[in-house]
Amino acid sequence: MTRSDQRRGHAWGVLFLGLAVAWASGCKKEQPVDSAPVDAGGVAVAAVDAGVPDAGTVAKAKVVKPLRFSDVVIARQDLRVDVTYTLSNPGTAQARGDACMTLLDAEGTVIRTETLGGITVKGETTDTFEDKVYADAPLKLSRTVLLYTTAAHHCSDGVDKATSEPLRLLLTGQPAPADAPAPRKEVPSKPEDFELTDVEVGQVDVYDDYYVNYTVKNVSGRRVSGKACLRGYGGSGKDLEDIVDADTVGEFHLEPGARETVDTARVHFADSKHWDEVTVLRLFVSADGCGAGYEAARGGFRFEKPGAVGAPDDSALEGEHEENEAARRLYDREYEPRSDSDSEETAD
Repeated sequence: MTRSDQRRGHAWGVLFLGLAVAWASGCKKEQPVDSAPVDAGGVAVAAVDAGVPDAGTVAKAKVVKPLRFSDVVIARQDLRVDVTYTLSNPGTAQARGDACMTLLDAEGTVIRTETLGGITVKGETTDTFEDKVYADAPLKLSRTVLLYTTAAHHCSDGVDKATSEPLRLLLTGQPAPADAPAPRKEVPSKPEDFELTDVEVGQVDVYDDYYVNYTVKNVSGRRVSGKACLRGYGGSGKDLEDIVDADTVGEFHLEPGARETVDTARVHFADSKHWDEVTVLRLFVSADGCGAGYEAARGGFRFEKPGAVGAPDDSALEGEHEENEAARRLYDREYEPRSDSDSEETAD
């Protein structure tokens, strides 16, 4: 009780003293406080409202700095590339996005850019990643690679939008020579850069199974890349406007004068019944493949659709389905698991 009385008396004294100070200073004009300039080489500091309870602390802004690659190991397994690498984040902000690998030819021209995988590295830490990609034909033409990181799903934007320091390496994982040609974008190919011969379209029996055979040759004076597209047209096919359906049937990266033969590339139209509507087919190769417009398609190989090729025979497909179902039921009965009682009866 005594502590309570003493605390109450002390509280009244503090209250009167506070009122006196407030009365004395109530009419005093506050002097403006100049903001301290931020050093150009320093980090901006976020202001904290004096009204918050923890006014004695300030929050530093997160600093974003380019990531750095190190300890890169590149292992080639046929047409697969295994890439192991370490990313260091010297900044204080967490980094997120994708790791990218651009394949370059002997002249430094971009062949293809692959997304290795997503990355997340906390500020002032390092992390190691293992990724694999299948480069197929481009790998045969590659001489160096360029590693970098970007925002998620932006590897195709190239190194100009990189969020890391780019790293140029040989396919062995060793540093690229200092005199290696600077990376440059590939000039988009045109249909006239390719020559198409021995084109043949066929159908397996009466089923939904179509294919195309052809040979493509690079007749330009430079390395070119492109996608092959098989388009089907209705009517006469001369105006190239009545497009019925289309499918990508190949991708190429060819040196000058090189050729490649494609055997039984599968053709998948959006609707197999469209084959009955198609009268003329056109095979062409361009940078955009089936996304190319009217002018690109004009440079392709035009031919009449073979009379033996058409929509699948539904009755034949139904008959085959019934045969498969009957075979499945017979198999199930033949190999149906026996119960314990059946096993005991067999044993007796």
